[in-house]
Amino acid sequence: MIDVVNDAEGVRMALEEIFEEDFVRARVRRESAHASEETQERLLCQVPLRTLSPGYYKFGEHLLLLEEEQKAGVGLSAGELLRFEARGLVALAQARGNFGYRHPACSACGTRQQNRFGVECGNCGTKFRRKGI
Repeated sequence: MIDVVNDAEGVRMALEEIFEEDFVRARVRRESAHASEETQERLLCQVPLRTLSPGYYKFGEHLLLLEEEQKAGVGLSAGELLRFEARGLVALAQARGNFGYRHPACSACGTRQQNRFGVECGNCGTKFRRKGI
């Protein structure tokens, strides 16, 4: 049996899957705002299925909560933050970085893009300049 909190790679993967789920759900909500209930349900089938044990996602949600508390100014001293939580926060930062690389934000409106190869923002229409061009 794998100890989830000590499997940093698995935790990182679970967090990336959580980010992808949220990204797809937000896109579906935007695209189906005025669609029928049947169409909305069909579009929700695009949400990727989870591939890991539920414990990975539960621990990932715990890490997201810790991160939220830190951003809100709740300081955690070295004695309060457990070693596996610290390693988990590192995995969270890596997962955010990977997700941000795959889905860069538009510099004009901040909307995450479907992929990093788009030529214009799917939300505001801003044209993207490629480096070296």
